[in-house]
Amino acid sequence: MLEYVSFPAMGHLAEDGSELEEFNSCSDELILIGGFDGSSWLLGLDSYSPSQDRMESLTSMSAIRRYASAGRLNGEIFIFGGANDDVWYDTVESYNPLIKQWSSRPSLKRRKGSVASVSLEDKMLAVGGGDGVECFSEVEIFDLNVGRWIPTQSMRNKRFAAAAAEINGTLYVAGGYNGKEYLKSVERYDLREHTWARLDSMTTKRGSLSLVAMNEKLYALGGYDGDRMVSTVEVFDPRAGLWREAESMKSSRGYFGDVAMGDSIYVIGGLDNDNQILDTVECFREGHGWQEGYSKAIGKRCFLSAVVV
Repeated sequence: MLEYVSFPAMGHLAEDGSELEEFNSCSDELILIGGFDGSSWLLGLDSYSPSQDRMESLTSMSAIRRYASAGRLNGEIFIFGGANDDVWYDTVESYNPLIKQWSSRPSLKRRKGSVASVSLEDKMLAVGGGDGVECFSEVEIFDLNVGRWIPTQSMRNKRFAAAAAEINGTLYVAGGYNGKEYLKSVERYDLREHTWARLDSMTTKRGSLSLVAMNEKLYALGGYDGDRMVSTVEVFDPRAGLWREAESMKSSRGYFGDVAMGDSIYVIGGLDNDNQILDTVECFREGHGWQEGYSKAIGKRCFLSAVVV
């Protein structure tokens, strides 16, 4: 029921120096986790500087995790779920960047991957996902004080490869695949009342998208609409309760990494409409739009996660 893609070789992408000059004015460090480079699935954990296009290898994960999810909690990077071949994982591990060590964490309640993840009020939430046969609506919460994953109220929809983000203590989940079709619906979770509410839907159906919170707005980026990868971007203002179309990315892409840092959004790698693996990084800043840079340091990479430390 869940879709898998092939990975043909990628053609060379042109480098545009004028765009790179603007792109390089964005700066900071982020962590890239796993992914696929066109020939193999990656164990790597890497520190990457977009402004310098510089990457440094860190301590690798203990096992290959396709379709894994990642998030930051209490200064550590949590990696959970995923699969290798036909074996799906419920295992969780965390990386401490200060001591550069991995630790085992309590397992999820079920084996699954392509889970939407977000940190919310010092807790980690694992939302939806699937196991290669079934898509899930379930939600689990990990609290360091409790020391285990606790089931909470399920979403209204099953969502595999959805995206999640947090604004002011509220969880938002958008898009995904329910086992039959790709979704444009959006839900909001109230952690205090443990209830889900439907919100205004996006214009475009999207799975394997990104949902980024910046300046108290949500940005729904790219993804797969059931027919093709899209470059379109939609912005949701929780105060108005409406989506509006925004400037599209330079490239159509899905299965990419993303982070928000300050007033900038980065999207990294991914797949385009021809299933070509991208080696570009795009940076968005309000008032400046999208700028695309060619990344020699990262190279081709898709199905990765990205986290700000």
